[in-house]
Amino acid sequence: MTWVLRRVDDRLIHGQVVVAWGNHLRPRRIWVVDDAAASSAWERELLSTAAPPGIAVRVLSLAEAAADYATEETAEGPAILLMRDLKTAIALADAGVTLQMLNLGGIHYTPGRTKINEYIYMDDADRERARRLIAAGVILEVQDVPATRPLPLAAIDPAMAQS
Repeated sequence: MTWVLRRVDDRLIHGQVVVAWGNHLRPRRIWVVDDAAASSAWERELLSTAAPPGIAVRVLSLAEAAADYATEETAEGPAILLMRDLKTAIALADAGVTLQMLNLGGIHYTPGRTKINEYIYMDDADRERARRLIAAGVILEVQDVPATRPLPLAAIDPAMAQS
């Protein structure tokens, strides 16, 4: 088995990921792709301890994730890939990583972002990144937890539907 969830969530490993998605998907591994976290021993340790026992956590830089991504295809059991933002997703795709589908589970408010729904806020740069991913064949689904119905980003963001 391999990737069962590729998720953009600015909180990275947190309750929804480990409880809701973890119980639903039963991953053996979680990869966190984030240059800032990968460069901080404290953040790597914090993220590693946030996962339940028995789930291996790798906190990787973008370059490390791009280089090692294909190794996951032959690994045993399911894995989750987490990214903090669409900028990281674009960078992975630009590095040759095939992302097929991305779950948008938490892009929270910062100044300049407008509300799409309760847990997705986007600015023009986010929308442009989303458009680039869609143009590259990546399906973008908005879904916070497994119990909710996934929706295509364009179905809930009129600005995306106009593209």
